[in-house]
Amino acid sequence: MEEKLEFARRKIGIEYQLKEKQLETLKKLWDKRDCICVLPTGYGKSIIYQLLPWFLQGERERPGIVIVVAPLSSIIIDQVAFLASKGIKALSLNFEGTGCRSTDEEADVSKLITKDMQCIIDGDVEILYSHPEAIFTKKIGRILRSSIYQKSVCCITIDEVHMIEEWGEEFRPKFKKLGELTCLFPTAAHLSLTATITDTSIENLGKLLQYRDPIIIKANPDRPNIFLEKVVRPPNKDKVKKLDAIIRPLCEEMKEKRENFPVTIVYVENLESLGYFYQYLKSEMKEYQYMGEPKPENRIFAQFHNDYTEAMKCHIISELKKENPTLRLVFATVALGMGLDARCITRIVHCRPPTTMEKYLQEIGRAGRSGAKCIALLYFNNNDIAKNRKGLSEEVIEYCKNFETYLRLQLLKYFGFKESLYQGPQEGCCSNCRANSFK
Repeated sequence: MEEKLEFARRKIGIEYQLKEKQLETLKKLWDKRDCICVLPTGYGKSIIYQLLPWFLQGERERPGIVIVVAPLSSIIIDQVAFLASKGIKALSLNFEGTGCRSTDEEADVSKLITKDMQCIIDGDVEILYSHPEAIFTKKIGRILRSSIYQKSVCCITIDEVHMIEEWGEEFRPKFKKLGELTCLFPTAAHLSLTATITDTSIENLGKLLQYRDPIIIKANPDRPNIFLEKVVRPPNKDKVKKLDAIIRPLCEEMKEKRENFPVTIVYVENLESLGYFYQYLKSEMKEYQYMGEPKPENRIFAQFHNDYTEAMKCHIISELKKENPTLRLVFATVALGMGLDARCITRIVHCRPPTTMEKYLQEIGRAGRSGAKCIALLYFNNNDIAKNRKGLSEEVIEYCKNFETYLRLQLLKYFGFKESLYQGPQEGCCSNCRANSFK
């Protein structure tokens, strides 16, 4: 096993030592066990399945094929671009399963183009990404049942597996059918990955995916370098005031710091508010909104949502992957999120609480992946935590109302962990601890 692992490491250019839970997962997959891995954001979950075409090659003449089912295009864009830059044959099916997308070797690796499907039909791929909707089209179903795929597929990976429960009822019902994919490749390895899931949900997902006695591999999701802060914002009856309470301090800080402004993602509840924030900054920053020539690519803030152009989405993702990007602030819906490995982000701002603790932990986990100190700032008012808000969990209400006890431990207990990994001074843990330290 060690020899195969070293071979796989060389193929994707890994020079650092793998972490304990990465190695444990690889060993269980080698032993042909079905695995559900719950590992913190930034832990390196994707590295596990990126190694598998060579690690699980077995007696095949060429690397195996890993099929990765992912919920968001932003994950797929980011991963395909990264792998293509390493010379790995990574492709992704479009949503309808009618075409293939890869990076153009002659262009920037983050610019995606439509390509012929023949490479997929021939099995000339090492890692194939897909939305679940594409997997269950007739055309792709025939390809997956072909002898090429039945012999070559070495692993079925479900990335961000918690989305099955979140989206699999009405919004994207094909998520609930992914157990059929497990049965289609019974001799392949089966791997599910997430950062946020409860023990009850793990048990339910194991059954839905038709895993056989799955191994559960978990690590404490605490991110000690993230300072957790809550701020009460003005009530909804004064729309402008409640939005200005968020954007005004960010604008003043950006005017002062510009290229030294901490790289920040602001999660916005709706497109109307997102547009207001964006126009506010454009108006206030004037000529100082650009670094260099006044063109969109040089603006130090941006917006990211489903209706935005594909070119600008790719530009934003490419910028955020830089160590020191020109882009310093992104107003985003949840369209920018899961699977994005951007080590430069040092602050996450929520304009409104997410409806579940799972979403909250996922989204704050986009910050601090370099290990640097960072901030997760949550704004809320009484309207945001009203019991009639659709989908709002009781745990989120309790978290927002808690101004006395350890926020970090409250968050961890929800996911079944009783201890925090934070070992710094009390005032550096969360806003509650900071307030209590001065009493």
